[in-house]
Amino acid sequence: MKARGVWELSTPRLEDLLVALQRAGEAPCTETQLQGAGFDGPALAMLIDLPAHHAVTLVAAILAERTSHPRPSLDLVWSGPEAAQAQSRDTSQVLRELFESAERHVIIAGFAFWGASTIFETLHRRALAKQLAIEFFIHLDPTGKNQQMTPANFFQYTWPWTDVVPDVYYDARADSDDAQGSMHAKCVVVDESATFITSANFTAAAQTTNIEVGVLVTDREFATRVGAQWRNLAARGLFLKFRG
Repeated sequence: MKARGVWELSTPRLEDLLVALQRAGEAPCTETQLQGAGFDGPALAMLIDLPAHHAVTLVAAILAERTSHPRPSLDLVWSGPEAAQAQSRDTSQVLRELFESAERHVIIAGFAFWGASTIFETLHRRALAKQLAIEFFIHLDPTGKNQQMTPANFFQYTWPWTDVVPDVYYDARADSDDAQGSMHAKCVVVDESATFITSANFTAAAQTTNIEVGVLVTDREFATRVGAQWRNLAARGLFLKFRG
């Protein structure tokens, strides 16, 4: 069974609890006292019979930890039709805002990039202004039959600009005659601070009309781990840099 404790409370509730405990002085915490201050439930059981000043120290430590290591910010991101009361953000809007905010480095990983130059126009403009380092991790059709999934198609229809040249990596298995599996992940990492993970490909339909769901994670530790994952794949030769 999961251990219960005051750490389950939201930050505003913890702040209110701290004030209530500070008013209690030296007396031991009682269930009646906590209920009178508006607090009840199994998460508060650990404070019962604890001297109030000790409880103050405990709650203050939890708040200090949250301040120094804030919880990740999570936003629901959606493409396609949704309910009138939906609390989500639009996929194309999130991508645009991410690209506009980039200061140093952007990683884009995806399966399909069909005619995606309009999606990346914002990133291209930002790269000119900020001299961004841009890395793409893409899927190539190992058979060559799908002309939409070739390096030539990528540089003609997805990144046609020559004044900013990104590094483009592809799954090394695409060079094998009996390749199995595919590069199917879709995500964006910006400046090791924000990560967008989505079901949406980088196509007009996926950005607007398909039903797609994703999450925008604003957390430096998580973004650093995701970025490192892709770079490690390249460093180990599991993804190869395209040299046109």
